[in-house]
Amino acid sequence: MTTAMISDSHAGGRDGLGIRTGMSVGPDQFLIGAQGELGPVIGPAFLVPSLDIGIDDPTTAIANLDLRWYLLPLPETSIHFYGSAGPTVVLSPGTEVGLSLAAGVDIPMRGQRRYNIEARFGFGDIPDFKIVGALVFGM
Repeated sequence: MTTAMISDSHAGGRDGLGIRTGMSVGPDQFLIGAQGELGPVIGPAFLVPSLDIGIDDPTTAIANLDLRWYLLPLPETSIHFYGSAGPTVVLSPGTEVGLSLAAGVDIPMRGQRRYNIEARFGFGDIPDFKIVGALVFGM
């Protein structure tokens, strides 16, 4: 799949800003935050920064700087599966750094809006697992 095909599709591969919410395990928290999507920046990879506030156990700020690759379109739809990876910084009483890997699905809506739903796995001193949903608005 070429970058031009991704950019022209209704799902994924467009610059956008969005709001997100979800849950994390290790620590157990409710998350609310924001994400962006820019690109492609390196070959077919898109830059996807995000910032989440984790509420409870204790309150934390979690920043991700991911590279996202749209891997597989669902046949006869505009839905795309994706994978991403990048560094994660957690600010709480202390500062922790690790690596996140994510797998998700990008679901188009009318206009330039879309949903992202992803499972994120953390390595190092960051949340072990997060499930996050986002509503992204095209720019």
